[in-house]
Amino acid sequence: MRRILDEILWRTYHATNFQIGGPRDVRFILLNVAIKGIHEFTLDQLKPAVSDLKNQKFIKQKKNYEGSILVSLTEKGILRAINYKFRRLAHKKQKWDGKWRMVAFDIPREYEKGRKTLVYRLKTAGFYPLQESIFLYPYDCRGEIDIIVKLFKLEKYVRFGTLDYIDIEDRVKFKFGIK
Repeated sequence: MRRILDEILWRTYHATNFQIGGPRDVRFILLNVAIKGIHEFTLDQLKPAVSDLKNQKFIKQKKNYEGSILVSLTEKGILRAINYKFRRLAHKKQKWDGKWRMVAFDIPREYEKGRKTLVYRLKTAGFYPLQESIFLYPYDCRGEIDIIVKLFKLEKYVRFGTLDYIDIEDRVKFKFGIK
């Protein structure tokens, strides 16, 4: 059931084009748009999952004037959707393109919640801690990083780069199981 809940949350967040919490905040979206394309679950599985999301306060529901059901992610739901995406990064297996993705940051104390969240998500996803505020990852992850950076308004403090070479490459390759 957890996988269904996470998938619905992520698709709801994704269907808003990541505008929740952004400059063009989109709060409510049609439920059928959010769950469109979830083919691995039946309608009988999806209905109670949506009800569970509402009971756990991950989403809010309302009916529009046409009778369609609109859903909105709560802050708790947004964070759960992002956690799901970062957990999936930890299991990402694909052919390595020979480039390292680097996330570096220097976040002021006033944004401590965002900093802690970013560090936690990077560790959850399996990033290699090169230094206290520099992390490496072998696969494309720019979209995931951008989501968390925008959500906590850390754009001025977080840098993302792609590296062709790192002097401790053997150690980092070993950590990720790359030959």
